[in-house]
Amino acid sequence: MVFLKVEPRSGVPIYAQLVEGVRHAIEVGTLREGERLPTVRALAEELTLAPNTVVKAYNELRREGWIESRPGVGTTVARGVGEAVREKKVEDLYGRLGLLVRDAAGLGLTEDELWDRFEREFERLRGRAGSQIGP
Repeated sequence: MVFLKVEPRSGVPIYAQLVEGVRHAIEVGTLREGERLPTVRALAEELTLAPNTVVKAYNELRREGWIESRPGVGTTVARGVGEAVREKKVEDLYGRLGLLVRDAAGLGLTEDELWDRFEREFERLRGRAGSQIGP
């Protein structure tokens, strides 16, 4: 898994780096629902790690619902994880939006000023990416 890197001197446990790397790969679409992950032995060899480190990372990812293991299939990205990730990202976005609105109010911006800027940002995005956003 070329995208997975570990830094032994980072101060972050190696298994935690693996967990975060796989989570991130799923979030950004590098790993997709149903895609197979390397076996414990293969990943341990590729990254020059003890197999127990990979087992610990895979167990945590399994407990959190990111991956699943099935006999005859191996370890794969869990079904439905893509939608769960999207829902979490939307929830995070709404949280940031709430903070933005509070900050704007604190700075004395009016609702109309904020809406105007919001609409300009959508127009700018539409101009750059075609009509992928909005109606």
